[in-house]
Amino acid sequence: MDTSAEFKNDQLLIIKKIGNKYPVSVIILAVVIWVHSVCYNEMKDRFINENYLQQIFEGIVVILAFSGATFTDSWLGKFNAHIGSIILVILTQITLIIKEILIKEFYISWIFDAFGLLFLSLALSIQISCEYCLAGDQFQIYQVKERRKVFSSLYLSTAFGIFFVDIYTHMIWVVMLWSKKYFFIEHPKGSTLLEIFKCILFAMKNKLIHCSWKTPRRDHWLDWASEQYSEDTIKAVKLFFRLLLFILPFPIFWSLVSKQEEKWDYQAIHMSHILHQNQIADENVEGMFSAVILALLFLMEIVLFPFLEQLGLSFTLIKKMVIGMLLIYISSIAALLLELKIQNSPGIKPNSRQSFLKILNVADITFDVILHKNNSHHTTPIFMDSDYPDYDIINLDAHEEYFQLDVSSSTWFKKEEILLEEKTIYILILSGKESSYSITLMKEDNEVVENGLAHVRIFNNLDKDIYVILLLDTFRLRKNTGYSPLLTIRINRKVNLFYMIEEKKDVLQVGLLKFGGSYLIFIIQDVPIVKIHKVKMVEIKTFSIAWQFPQLLIMDIGRYFLTVACMEFFYYEAPKGLKVTMTALWTSSLYSTFLIRNFVSYISLLPEWIEYFLISCILLSVIIAFFIISYYYKETYRENL
Repeated sequence: MDTSAEFKNDQLLIIKKIGNKYPVSVIILAVVIWVHSVCYNEMKDRFINENYLQQIFEGIVVILAFSGATFTDSWLGKFNAHIGSIILVILTQITLIIKEILIKEFYISWIFDAFGLLFLSLALSIQISCEYCLAGDQFQIYQVKERRKVFSSLYLSTAFGIFFVDIYTHMIWVVMLWSKKYFFIEHPKGSTLLEIFKCILFAMKNKLIHCSWKTPRRDHWLDWASEQYSEDTIKAVKLFFRLLLFILPFPIFWSLVSKQEEKWDYQAIHMSHILHQNQIADENVEGMFSAVILALLFLMEIVLFPFLEQLGLSFTLIKKMVIGMLLIYISSIAALLLELKIQNSPGIKPNSRQSFLKILNVADITFDVILHKNNSHHTTPIFMDSDYPDYDIINLDAHEEYFQLDVSSSTWFKKEEILLEEKTIYILILSGKESSYSITLMKEDNEVVENGLAHVRIFNNLDKDIYVILLLDTFRLRKNTGYSPLLTIRINRKVNLFYMIEEKKDVLQVGLLKFGGSYLIFIIQDVPIVKIHKVKMVEIKTFSIAWQFPQLLIMDIGRYFLTVACMEFFYYEAPKGLKVTMTALWTSSLYSTFLIRNFVSYISLLPEWIEYFLISCILLSVIIAFFIISYYYKETYRENL
């Protein structure tokens, strides 16, 4: 054993442990990582509100993950890098506070957004690449079971930590700063990656020099570096290339999984939220499902896995990855079958003496909306969702009935009388800005959309008239409340319409229209650029949302298997001095979905069930490709252990 390994073992023996197994440092690290992930999710939601920002953010993370990990492995060290990521998160919070409190001007606000996204992406790229490696370093080499449990705990704290947010986060970050004495900190010894590149260049140069047919052949082209580099260095270079090939399928895989998760969110909107005759809000459904899944994953970790080990059933890390991928694939098949069931189930319709009301708020503030019958003290508070408004069931005393509508905010109040008819679905639109607000009531469109087409209705929220120019007709939308008749438009990834404001003609970029969709397009801003708010109208089916739980459970179990096994695998398999770099290359695949997202978005032009089918087929082909790669991969970590 070399001196550095002996020193590491000596240091690991003296650091404080719980139950003589788990170092105090990994407990501190798990809590800090949990806080880190919660703050990251909150700030990411507040900074990123457009698709292009999401793509820019993911691109920055992928680029910085590799460069940051190389710097960490070579000079900075894992502990110092983690402290740096905490400082960057704090800088992001400061940027966000300054932007929201002090900055009102558009362009200056945009600059603060850019800096905030840069700080946040840099913090994330450092954190995701070194947290597992730092935790793994706290154990001796033979503590495989303990290290695996800690990796599982880190995954669960990151994925489900949002449920336990009740502690002041900055106090926990301070804990990390004074807890350095509890950590084993391995100091970097120069750039291993640079040595690898030098070895590759020397091998290529040496092979070209000795390219004569008289020169004896060597088993591998990298063996031509043996004149200058040791056998261990050449093995590390070969391992580096094998791991790069191993990572190759993951960007495509995670892109498909990301697309699948978007489809599930959209699928859930179509399903009935009535459980045991009670209407459940979207956030409550999500929280309930996540809590049950978290509990089941804990039971698996505490009960099922130890039981399987007692029976002598154990899997290599690669087999665990394949199992995780297959479970994710099975969940996509379950989603396809569920989508077919949803499409064949009838939509929810109002009964006799009943009407449905959807509230849609596209104004620049939030409102409280209260509906009560004329000459009655009975009130019905209504909650709004600006993207996918749900139904509110209104009970009538006759075939039609007048209601008093009270709409209020902190600075504005209005009463209005509306007439609701039985067996009818209405949309109530709240629009406007800067105290000039309006209320529009209209019946929902029930026309069936033909194949390859979409229905669009355009609303004018500006204080000036707009003319929408089509090939055969032109429509005038009056200021503040004007809207077009129902337009039938052929679907496309980028739908553009012509409009004119004050004799200035320009293109209205509507964007993607999905197959058979019905949309409301609100023009809410015209300077410095035209900005729209697009809402896809959704028909809610009678099929219960509880049927989504099995596929979500299978999906989360598969993701758990895959993520934890990959983190262990790259920690053990990576060449010495490249643990953070190889982990960063894998974790950055989670954020590289933007690379093929534009290609995957083409399937949005197809019917829903075909989208699910194609995603499942492509997912299966990626899993088969990964299985072939992993079949010929020889794991080296078992020899090291």
